[in-house]
Amino acid sequence: MLRSRSFWTLFGSYAALVLLAAVTIGSLTVSEVRRSLWAATQDYLEAQCNLLAPLAADDFAGELGPEEAERLRSVAEANSVRITLIERSGKVLLDTEWDTGVMDNHLGRPEIQEALKSKRGHDTRKSATLGYSLVYAAYVPAGPNAGVIRVSQSTETADRRIARAIGQVLTGTAIVAVSALLLGLFVASRLTRPLSVISDAALAFESGDFEPKNLDLPSGELGDLGRVLNRMGVEIHARMRELQKDEGQLRAMLAGMVEGVIAVDEEDRISFSNAAARQLFNLGHLRVDGQRLWELIRVPGLDGLMERARGSDSAAHCELGLAWDGAELTILAKAHRFVTEKEIGVVIVFEDITELRRLEGVRRDFVANVSHELKTPLTSIRGYVETLMDGALHDENNNLRFLEKIDQNVKRLSALVVDLLSLAQIEEREVDMPSTRVDVRSVLAGILRRHEEDSRAKSIEIEVRLPPGPCAVLANEEGVIQVLENLVGNAIKYTPEKGHVWIEYTDEGDVASIDVHDNGVGIPPEDLERVFERFYRVDKARSRDVGGTGLGLSIVKHLAQSMGGEVSVESTLGRGSTFTVELPSTD
Repeated sequence: MLRSRSFWTLFGSYAALVLLAAVTIGSLTVSEVRRSLWAATQDYLEAQCNLLAPLAADDFAGELGPEEAERLRSVAEANSVRITLIERSGKVLLDTEWDTGVMDNHLGRPEIQEALKSKRGHDTRKSATLGYSLVYAAYVPAGPNAGVIRVSQSTETADRRIARAIGQVLTGTAIVAVSALLLGLFVASRLTRPLSVISDAALAFESGDFEPKNLDLPSGELGDLGRVLNRMGVEIHARMRELQKDEGQLRAMLAGMVEGVIAVDEEDRISFSNAAARQLFNLGHLRVDGQRLWELIRVPGLDGLMERARGSDSAAHCELGLAWDGAELTILAKAHRFVTEKEIGVVIVFEDITELRRLEGVRRDFVANVSHELKTPLTSIRGYVETLMDGALHDENNNLRFLEKIDQNVKRLSALVVDLLSLAQIEEREVDMPSTRVDVRSVLAGILRRHEEDSRAKSIEIEVRLPPGPCAVLANEEGVIQVLENLVGNAIKYTPEKGHVWIEYTDEGDVASIDVHDNGVGIPPEDLERVFERFYRVDKARSRDVGGTGLGLSIVKHLAQSMGGEVSVESTLGRGSTFTVELPSTD
């Protein structure tokens, strides 16, 4: 028991608490006893002054006779005090311990001055007459000419009384503290003995001995704990069998994971790999267990990843570049160490994030393009506004032109915001686009009316070539209008003056095609594959001059796909372009 850390922890804490309480209570008690005894001494001296008050009437009128003086000395000796009678002028008439003939005037004594002012006075000091410290109490009875009665006592007498009281307090405190420590020793031994027995049983379990133990334990919580410990040994053995079963299931789960998983030992030899990892690194035809990882997978950065994982309790990760089947893959590798009884191994999880990184690049490009497209008109608007504010507002030759420029840029910003919202809604499938029968003939008629002024301003001939009979598609009417609006508008914008734009409809059974032709500037072959990207422009300067946002063709592509169709383009530089929209036919 004496070697038990639990015993010394419990008893040591209890002993420290008892000693702290004893010291605290003793200190407070001693302080209170000291204060109380000093107060009692002063009260006692004041009481003696009150008893002698009649002598001080009329400033001790008449001489004090020898008999009365002797009587006062007897009283002072019996009560262990010194009595002094003093006139209001400070002359000492009687002192029970000293000859008044050699005593100086006492008017300047602090207790005398205080008593003459407020009837009572106190002081503690070394007596100039006797040569040792005294506690003084002075009293002036009621009356205009009353003298001063002073009663004093040696501080040594008071100190002896206080010392006796303090000694009694300390003795009592020590007796209580020792008794409490002995009681704590007994209780701690009773509590920690069962804990030692249970600890021995637990150490046996740690070494693998799960046999039930015959534990000599008392009743109560500790006894219940011992019995639970016995039952635990039986249950642990059953749990170990369950763990082995769970390990098999875990291996099956790892084998079916989409991410690749490889575990290596301290010598980098592969101890486990799932099918996804072998497929990712093209290892399906090899025997990988027991092989060194760096001999089979030679990817820069993998060795450093494993070293960082072995030296840290947290997971280490990095991105690896892998070239396979002519494609560049980006692999996110996360490694974490695991510790067994004999070695420190590493588990590495490989995740193909090639598509994720591509999408992040697209997002960055989109944000950069949006920022650029918004900045250009805003900068132009700011410049014109500052010019107008600096005085050009009153310039009749230019102010209207500046306002027209501001209006153009505001319209361009508005169109850009509208196109961005439309594109976002289409991509997120927030737009409800129910399919109905849409009459292409009436849709084109409305679009041509809206673009009539633009085509007339450039003297562009617009021709609609529709077959006789119904021309309809199975799509969303608003979506078809927006698609053809963009294509016809672009054809007019990018066709020079006196050009030609024509629109054809062809029904091929299940699919209806709408072709928008122009003999405009055309598109270079290297740009054909990118014209449907957001903010992509073949001729950026010309596109901004004609008011394009760079999102129209991207909206056309997404709308066509949302309605179950496709859009394509054919073009010859300098000779024109043909945009074809294929949508489900109503036939």
